[in-house]
Amino acid sequence: MAAGLLARTIGAMTILPATSRVPTSAVLLAGLGAQFVDDVAYFVLPPTAVIAPLSGLLAILLTAAAARYVSRNRTGAAVARTGLAIGATSAALGLLAAGLGWLTILLAGLTVLAGVAGAVAGRGLTARVDR
Repeated sequence: MAAGLLARTIGAMTILPATSRVPTSAVLLAGLGAQFVDDVAYFVLPPTAVIAPLSGLLAILLTAAAARYVSRNRTGAAVARTGLAIGATSAALGLLAAGLGWLTILLAGLTVLAGVAGAVAGRGLTARVDR
């Protein structure tokens, strides 16, 4: 620590500030891409329009993959916060594009969950308890 700064303490534990900044431009790009890449695929490759009824599920999977990709260099709480930001961005864009029906609201909730799960799953971020 710097000589002039005193660390905050609780008892004998030192509290160090944890930085968990979320990359804004990457989050916006990932949320936009996860929500609309299937629409671009339908336009460029018309035969892929056969899977159009599964667009919501495809957007959820793409959100999880985007969250995994964007949060790859993050550690600690920044991983979950980045996934949450991507999921919320993708869900908000999906609600703006599709409206506020009960199914779209349900898919938006699943999209947020997929963003966090995609970023966190399989990273070994949980504390291990030795017995």
